[in-house]
Amino acid sequence: MGQVFQDDSKFNVMISYSHQDSELMMRIRDLLNDNGFDVWVDTKLKGGTNFFNNIGSAVIGCDIFIFILTEHSVSSKFCQDEVSLARISSKKILPVTYANVMDLLPTMDAGLRLILSCVQWICLDPELDDDTNNRQFVQSINDTLHSELSEDSRLENYNILFSKEDEAVSSNSNRTLRRAKSCHFQGFWSRNFGDKVDVAQLKSVLKYIRKDYEYDYAQLALEDAWALKAMALWCFDLERNAVSVTREQYDNFVFPNGNPNLRVEGADEFWVRCKDGYSVRLSMEEVFNVQSSVRYDSIQNLSKFKSKRVLNALYKLLKSVDPNIRAVACISLSQTDVQNSTSKDKVVKLLSDSDRLVRESACLALARFKASDTVETLLHVWRNDMISDVRQAAVKALHAIGTPEAIEGMRVVKTLQEEFNKLAIDSEDK
Repeated sequence: MGQVFQDDSKFNVMISYSHQDSELMMRIRDLLNDNGFDVWVDTKLKGGTNFFNNIGSAVIGCDIFIFILTEHSVSSKFCQDEVSLARISSKKILPVTYANVMDLLPTMDAGLRLILSCVQWICLDPELDDDTNNRQFVQSINDTLHSELSEDSRLENYNILFSKEDEAVSSNSNRTLRRAKSCHFQGFWSRNFGDKVDVAQLKSVLKYIRKDYEYDYAQLALEDAWALKAMALWCFDLERNAVSVTREQYDNFVFPNGNPNLRVEGADEFWVRCKDGYSVRLSMEEVFNVQSSVRYDSIQNLSKFKSKRVLNALYKLLKSVDPNIRAVACISLSQTDVQNSTSKDKVVKLLSDSDRLVRESACLALARFKASDTVETLLHVWRNDMISDVRQAAVKALHAIGTPEAIEGMRVVKTLQEEFNKLAIDSEDK
């Protein structure tokens, strides 16, 4: 059945599936083994800490992540967590199905559709013989290892996955053309604000997104005003209370790898970047939320990602409206190999967070960073935070830092505390 899982192993292929599809999984697993691939697959029941650790490590360690796409797997929380982890750890994802994709759409959420729109699928034909399907499958595996999906194929996938159930797929090209014509083939900022405007109100940006991409944002479940704003905050890397967007922030988002003055922005380039950014956000929140089945192992193995995208996404999760996600992102950030001044400064800001678990997480993260230049700030938290657990976390951080300044600061505070307690007792006796 493929190799036995070991923590330090790297597997060519990991198979994610619903246990209701075990028979199909075993056929695919055996076919891969027969063709020289190393395979890891879970054959135990879902549940238990050891299972979660193993499955998370398997996702992070694989070369190709095969997702057996059925009506059972697309509605499985475990499978969605695994696919999201594969997405943020930049794995080659290969969905395999015998089903009609259109039949699966009603049970797919927007996050899963976005992930699947960026990858090549293997749609096996139940009418064909096994040998023909097997050859197609193995060839697709090899192709996936050595090539990327073209932009035209991504657009085609997107149009299929985000078409309405009662809408013929052939009409998608017409809808895309109508949207492009309405945009006049100009960049989003230029056509809506002009090239001389350096700052735009966030509410205006959201208004023009609704106007220009009405069909798409509705299909992405962004009709809710807050959901659309949350996407914009993530994409432009804005604080939760932001009210405006600068042209520089816009350019940094649309042109992440170069000078915007050297490129011409296409009509849909902004929205393509929005969809990609929104997909990363949904995947990150799927992996790192409190209910995630792969969260713990993802935190423990973050240094293996070696991805700037993951690091930047964690920075953005620190601004999430959900305090649980802010706390988990903070701890996760401390597990990465990247312990630079930017990471440290973002964690220090969380020491003033309104949520006590976030403040506690920030103290523990600084303990791991051994950030000696934060001693005064941590001493302030120890002396002034109203929550005892946060104060104790600050003490742990100071002990971990262990510099003479930290030790002396703790000694002084402890001495003063003892003296105040003694004075209070003496006052009561009198």
